[in-house]
Amino acid sequence: MIKENDIFNLVNEFCKNENIFPVQVNIKKGNHILVLLDGEISVSIDDCVRVSKFIEGKLNRDEEDFQLDVSSFGIGNPLLLPRQYIKNINRSAMVTLNDKTVLNGIIVSADDNSFTLAMKVPPKKKETQNKEIKYSDCLKTQIIASFK
Repeated sequence: MIKENDIFNLVNEFCKNENIFPVQVNIKKGNHILVLLDGEISVSIDDCVRVSKFIEGKLNRDEEDFQLDVSSFGIGNPLLLPRQYIKNINRSAMVTLNDKTVLNGIIVSADDNSFTLAMKVPPKKKETQNKEIKYSDCLKTQIIASFK
């Protein structure tokens, strides 16, 4: 049986000297493997193909058949790893806390345990207030695309 952790470890092995990293691995019914990658700058189609070939080279279809999809982590997906928060410093984000409170602001710093969100303070919304948020207090964080 193919296990998510085994696939995640394979992708980590491949990515150790790359600017890309695994974010999520899901295995659905029928051994349909989905790997999501993110990168320090971006993830190219070539990156996805190289990871896919690496995984396929480590698995044996004669022992267990599978379907493999490798793709980049989309902007609409919630951030999952501290590394993604660090990558997205200075970007606008919508944060939903565990109590369902929604905060909007700019990620101004991040580390392995928490991130800081700079939010506009009402009523004039010219001043900003920084709020440190632990990842454990965060239900989801989504980057807000801005077109300048």
